Amino acid sequence: MKMLRLMLAPGLGLILGAPFSALAGFEFDKREISRSLQPDQDTLSVEFPFTVEGAKSVTIKEYRSACSCLSAEITDGRLTWNPGEKGVIRGHFKLGTLKGKIEKKIVLVIAGEAAPLVLTTKLDIPHLFEMDPPTLFWDLNGEGATQTFRIKVRHDSPINVLDVACTNEQFKYELKVIKPGWEYEVNVTPVHVKQRAFGLLRVKNDCEFTKHASAQAFMVVRVPKEAAGGEG
Repeated sequence: MKMLRLMLAPGLGLILGAPFSALAGFEFDKREISRSLQPDQDTLSVEFPFTVEGAKSVTIKEYRSACSCLSAEITDGRLTWNPGEKGVIRGHFKLGTLKGKIEKKIVLVIAGEAAPLVLTTKLDIPHLFEMDPPTLFWDLNGEGATQTFRIKVRHDSPINVLDVACTNEQFKYELKVIKPGWEYEVNVTPVHVKQRAFGLLRVKNDCEFTKHASAQAFMVVRVPKEAAGGEG
């Protein structure tokens, strides 16, 4: 099958409510698929079968996706379909380090139609070693108080922390074991908040699944939102 070209879909949120009746020609068995994945699953393919209804041919002008993890293909690589013909659009995912509840979309722009056709895949990928929040923020010239990343193990067996590392010496950190194998905290304190700063904190563990064997989060010293909004 011929691979389809993927493009970014700006403003997608404005068009998702388009009624199906406006998308004349293509009738899909379903336009939304949900999948629960295994912890070590790295790839996934989904299928959206369709039939061309009505008396006119239908042409697909463009394909759009907002994620590099998703590619698509269509039966025989065809863009123009005649009445009564059946085909399948397939979405192929390379999941990499994706975790949690994720929603991805393939957008089809149909010739002569103002609204695009949206095919949605909802993924539930286990998050065995979850670090929260994703980012800690400090205000520039603010208090610089200690903040905390909290780590929870959501596996059927314990996961132990092996190493903690940070990319920026401006942030000092301390690992605290709350419940061995199940719950941890990392307390982070900036040395100072007199200048903007960015750092990445990575926590390695002994999980048997490679994609869950580490977690990372970020630390940022930033201009306060009020001040940033008033700039310019």
